[in-house]
Amino acid sequence: MMDFPKVGPRVFHCLDDDAIEIKTTPYGSVGKVYGDGRIEAVWVRKQAEQIDPGWFSQAEVDLLLVLHGRLMVEFEAPDQPGRVLEPGDLLVLPPDTRCRAYCWPRDSIEPAIFFAVYPVNRSAISGEHHSA
Repeated sequence: MMDFPKVGPRVFHCLDDDAIEIKTTPYGSVGKVYGDGRIEAVWVRKQAEQIDPGWFSQAEVDLLLVLHGRLMVEFEAPDQPGRVLEPGDLLVLPPDTRCRAYCWPRDSIEPAIFFAVYPVNRSAISGEHHSA
């Protein structure tokens, strides 16, 4: 099932909130830029958002590339320390890794914006994609 329009090449300005559709929650905004029934690509913007009290987890690998600002990624597993990611950092999130992400530092005037690519047929175990 294809949900991406077949209109030829298209450029998205992810730092300018350009997307096919945008979903906003108290935990951030998600802009869908691609989906073909197999994979989905989104940008996620976090700025002055609430920290999701739950944990996000996915059944398959998820790739996160920080485009702007700094992003704190916390892991539920006590043996996995939180990590602050900066522009250019790519996080390969293994399947079934419970985590949450938010803008860092918390009082930053700069948003944290990251790009995520993941299989559509994956099922989120809990939470929405990247708590947004």
